[in-house]
Amino acid sequence: MEPETTAQRLLKNAERLMAQKGIAATSVREITEASDANVASVNYYFGSKSELLLELLKSRFAQLDAELLIRVTAAEENAASHKPDVCNLTEAYFGTLAHLGFNADTGQLDPFILLIQRASAEQEAVLERAQDYHAPGITKLKDLLATFVPEDRRQYLSMPTLLDLMFTASVAAMPSMSADNKNEIRLFAIRGFLSAGVEAYLNRIAGNA
Repeated sequence: MEPETTAQRLLKNAERLMAQKGIAATSVREITEASDANVASVNYYFGSKSELLLELLKSRFAQLDAELLIRVTAAEENAASHKPDVCNLTEAYFGTLAHLGFNADTGQLDPFILLIQRASAEQEAVLERAQDYHAPGITKLKDLLATFVPEDRRQYLSMPTLLDLMFTASVAAMPSMSADNKNEIRLFAIRGFLSAGVEAYLNRIAGNA
């Protein structure tokens, strides 16, 4: 295995420290000391602490999107001649976040999920810049969800709003999953909540409710 580069160490330790302490509370010096790097290395590799955060979030969202594409494609293929239903699609979405963001064996959240929560509270502009709504996985999900709304009503469909609601609800629910050993029950309940919410949103836009 190739040794980690300085840039990789900076990203890894920045994620861990920012998730634990908060973004503003984590100094560049703390990141570089934990990474055994010169204090100027953050500026050298990324330009600033904010740009380091952006690069970190972008790389993690790309990882999420790659798995989302696999899961949404599988849902589409499993539906055979029919399109996947809303439940299948929301399961693919939440399943991706839960798989990469929560360890059911240890009951611990991945630092990335904690970092997203920190970024939402402290660096909303950077978090928004990091999310690529045109990435392959999210694009396929958007296209399939849009088919539940008639074309003449899609002008009322705000897909960014729907995706933000799905993302916020999923991430906000994850800390409760680590509270005790009832993770499967919690996962089942959260999936049902998310699916019902997405279906209600689409039905309302479609004029079915």
